[in-house]
Amino acid sequence: MTNLTTLPTMETMTDVREQVDRIDSELIALMTQRFACMDAAARIKQDREAVRDETRKAQVLDNVKQLAAETGIPVPTMAAIWELLIETSISYEFEKWDQLRTR
Repeated sequence: MTNLTTLPTMETMTDVREQVDRIDSELIALMTQRFACMDAAARIKQDREAVRDETRKAQVLDNVKQLAAETGIPVPTMAAIWELLIETSISYEFEKWDQLRTR
């Protein structure tokens, strides 16, 4: 797993909210990178049918479930979030794939 910054001691709700806001900002930065990967995938895949890869989707979900279990966060919740993320990523990649080939 990626090395994470240790959270500081949080004594007040202001402390908690500051950390949540910082983490949300980092998550958006990571999502930006993830969607850049979708841009690259749309460019690399020559066949539109390759955009939806159910085998890869299952691998990603299995990886997330394992990581969630290892870290002690709710596996069903993480699986549901990633299901939405993956489907959103696939839709985004289809849009990018089509844009690249209809110019």
